Amino acid sequence: MAPSPNSVPGHSLPNWKEERSIARQFAVPLRRGGENFLSRLVVATCLCVLFSSGCGRAKYEERLKRTAEFHVYLNSMNSNLSTPWIRQDLGMAFRPPLPFQQPLPGPEVFKDQLGEEKLGPDPRQSTPLGIELPGLVEAWSGRFDTAGEEPEVWMYLLSNYDRMIEELDGGPPSDEFLVDLERELMGVFQVTIPDGETSQVRENTRYRAQFPPSNSPSAAYSTPKDYSVIPFLPPGPVQDQELQGWLYERRVGKTQAALLIVLPKNPPGLFRQRVEMALSTWTVDNVAPKRKNPNAPGGGRSGGKAPNF
Repeated sequence: MAPSPNSVPGHSLPNWKEERSIARQFAVPLRRGGENFLSRLVVATCLCVLFSSGCGRAKYEERLKRTAEFHVYLNSMNSNLSTPWIRQDLGMAFRPPLPFQQPLPGPEVFKDQLGEEKLGPDPRQSTPLGIELPGLVEAWSGRFDTAGEEPEVWMYLLSNYDRMIEELDGGPPSDEFLVDLERELMGVFQVTIPDGETSQVRENTRYRAQFPPSNSPSAAYSTPKDYSVIPFLPPGPVQDQELQGWLYERRVGKTQAALLIVLPKNPPGLFRQRVEMALSTWTVDNVAPKRKNPNAPGGGRSGGKAPNF
């Protein structure tokens, strides 16, 4: 059967008789009650505009709210944390909590009689604990009371990076770095830390924590990071000082790292909040070790930009 002159394969042309009939049906109320119909049309149009503009305004106000909350977060970070510290070779970046500012100077480099570069004593290892800390990467010191001069709080960033290199030459296993560190600190603080982790925050125990907490507003801007935390509270003085220690451990692949904070037994309440904010900025990558010049000094740089800071 031949196609109708009013049809196209896959499409249908209008039926003009039906269209005229429909037009006449709508033309009747338009003639008889045209004003009412136009009024209803105007009202409907206005309502559509109002609804659409209201939806747009709600989205705009939500964006403003999120922007304001983000600026509050940034202002809080900048008010409580120092400038970023970065060690690209170790895959680490961090914003230290105030009152820590610039890192302590590392060992000096000098030349021996044969003209070869050597490292002098590391002044950062003159710790208030009376021991040399293993895997020392960086160190800071500061005061809560700005009127004084002598430091009263110290922070040490430690890593098994060097031990991974030593392990290639038959040194101690790098995966036991944190275990050995805990054992040494237990001897210094004269306490025993039970095996395993608890769900409660208690002194001289190991517990798991996230910074920032996954249910906190800060988690919208910084990915929560898992830590093992040990608060060392000794029964008596340490090196004739009333000190305590906070140890924050991280494990990322084969990399083991820790932040050790040594401080008075009664620090300002704001300091702990600052430490937890700083921990939310500590990025640790699983970096494969490379053999390095044993005489190269450690230390990172402060300032500049770092991820999520």
